[in-house]
Amino acid sequence: MDSKQTILVVGLGRFGVSVCEKLAELGQHVIAVDIDKQRVEEVADVVEYCAQLDVTDEDLLVKVGAREADIAVVAIGNNIEASILATAILKGLNIPKVIARAQTSIHGRVLSRVGAHKVVFPERDAGKNIAETLVNPWLSAFSAVPGGGVLVGEIEASAGMVGKSLMELEFRKTYNCIVLLFDRKGSRFLPRPDSVIQEGDKLLVAGTGEDIAQMMEKKDKEENGK
Repeated sequence: MDSKQTILVVGLGRFGVSVCEKLAELGQHVIAVDIDKQRVEEVADVVEYCAQLDVTDEDLLVKVGAREADIAVVAIGNNIEASILATAILKGLNIPKVIARAQTSIHGRVLSRVGAHKVVFPERDAGKNIAETLVNPWLSAFSAVPGGGVLVGEIEASAGMVGKSLMELEFRKTYNCIVLLFDRKGSRFLPRPDSVIQEGDKLLVAGTGEDIAQMMEKKDKEENGK
């Protein structure tokens, strides 16, 4: 899991609250804002900071710390105009990642044009799942196997893996995950214990959600020399 991030959630309807709850559960610093006082009060005990304000007022967004946010989630529901304006404002504040909720495909295209790095559709993407991928970006590359709690997805071989075989790495013992396939320059094949990982290889791996998370954390530490 990444280190603690500051995430601004704009709009506290059912979707926005769902995102706030999951992000708080994952230990992130959440700033939640909405124009509706009652909605703000409902998340007061969930997030570290919340405020009632006009979400299309750039000065007010700056005052609550929007410039310092690592990620902004525009979760506004029915007010499409406010959704578009808020997205454009947050993009203009140079927030590294702006994710916006869309009601329709046309709305989504407009959000992309005004600066949203990613557009989500609540009918397809649950708020909790989106929150998970904000904290663990690698999750978007994995799919759940029905009924088993197992995830399958592709990872890039880290520098520490290159030049070593699966046997040398003791991959299953080290990461508690199994390698299903090698992808080498677009060519896929079943690996053997003595298959040596080369630079640029991608590995299709499987494991429980917890084991995959631990593997990605180890991989991140290897890549960053921690």
